[in-house]
Amino acid sequence: MHYQHVILERDSLYICTVQLATGAFHWAIILTDEKARAIRHHWYQVAGKPYAETYGSQVITPAARTGNSAVLGYYKLAGYVPCPDFVEVCRNVFTSHATVDQNRAMGMTCRTWILHVLKGLYIRGSFPTRKETPTEFIDAVEAQIKSRSTQADNTFLSLFYQSLSHQYQPPVISL
Repeated sequence: MHYQHVILERDSLYICTVQLATGAFHWAIILTDEKARAIRHHWYQVAGKPYAETYGSQVITPAARTGNSAVLGYYKLAGYVPCPDFVEVCRNVFTSHATVDQNRAMGMTCRTWILHVLKGLYIRGSFPTRKETPTEFIDAVEAQIKSRSTQADNTFLSLFYQSLSHQYQPPVISL
């Protein structure tokens, strides 16, 4: 199945949210390089391992859908300066437990993983033009993405119920 591609700016950091059946969203970081090649970084479930979830990354083509799920938005974090330790920050945020339930009991989700990564990047100077504290920055980003993703989910569902979901285009917004 072919979905409309989404153009992202080069040398940028986006938070991408994807629709889940539960009314929640899967969160991922999309990092673009100098050629606008997009790499998704996220915390996700794995099978057949002694741990339930892990950090992973893969080159992607940003699009309006991923699999059968709608992409609810690509939210660019303005002022991002690439961090040479980016992958190290991502790898060291969480150490997974044996089950997803144990991870959730410890507050480990794809959303909280991203918020921890953003805090690590902020502390390392990757957002030099931002004037708020790390906590204010994280709280503002989280609130805006939750609100905008909920709006986008409602838009997609409205089109879906009208058999017009093919017209849906995820927002690409700078925060």
